[in-house]
Amino acid sequence: MHIQSGVLDPGVLIVTGAAAIGAVTYAGVALRRGERRWGLAAAGAGAVLVAHLLDVPLGMGGTLTAHVIGGTLLAVALGPWLGLLTMTGVLGFEALVLGDGGVGALGANVLVMGVAGVLVGWAVYRGVLRAVARWRGELPGDRWVVLASGVAAWVSVVASSLVLWGVYAAGAPSQLAARAWSVSIPHHLAWAVLEAAATAAVVAVGLALAGHRARALAHADTMGAGHRQVRVIDGDLEALG
Repeated sequence: MHIQSGVLDPGVLIVTGAAAIGAVTYAGVALRRGERRWGLAAAGAGAVLVAHLLDVPLGMGGTLTAHVIGGTLLAVALGPWLGLLTMTGVLGFEALVLGDGGVGALGANVLVMGVAGVLVGWAVYRGVLRAVARWRGELPGDRWVVLASGVAAWVSVVASSLVLWGVYAAGAPSQLAARAWSVSIPHHLAWAVLEAAATAAVVAVGLALAGHRARALAHADTMGAGHRQVRVIDGDLEALG
C-alpha cells in the first residue's frame, strides 16, 4: 500500500503531509494523558515492519502493492494514539532507511495506513464491543473481543484501500487513478480477509496467555488475599506486553 515518490502532485503531497502532521501531533498530545507502553510499542513496530516487508506487487509496474498492515492489532494492543505513533515510526523508517514508500509521500502513507488503518480499526473494534455489551447486557467475553478485532481489521483494510484510491484520484494522473481503483480495490478486499484472520489469531493467543497468567495469579493469591480477577481490556493486552 506504500505510495512511492513521483506518483502524486505537489499540492496533494502538501495537503496529506499537513493532515498527517496534525493527526500525529494530536496523538502525541492525547498520549500524554494515557499510559505509554514503549516496550510493547517497540515489539509491535518490529512485528509490523516484518509484515510490511512481505509485499506482494499488484501490477502497474510495482506502483501498487499489498501487505498485512497491522493497524488494528496495534490499536487493540496499544490503544489508538500510541498505535498511530508506532505505525508512523514504522512508515518513517521504511521510507528513510529501506526506500519503501517515498519520503515526500510519507504523509499520504501515514493517512492510508496510520489514520485509516489504526484509527478506523480502533473505532470499529470499540463499536462492535459496545454493541455486544448493549445486546447482551454484560461485558463482552474473550470470543467477542476476538470477533471484534477480526471485523475491525477487515474494515480497516477496506478503509485504507479507499483512502489510498482517494489520494490517487486527487493527485495522480487520471489513467493511473482509474487503474488504482480497478486493480487495488478488489485485491485489497480479498487481502482484508487475511488481515482479519491474522489479527483475530494474534488477539486470541494473547487472550489465552493472559487467561493463563490470571489463573496463575489467582492460584498464588489463594494463600493470601484470595481469588483475584484479571480482565484483559483493549489497549492493554497483558499477554502481549
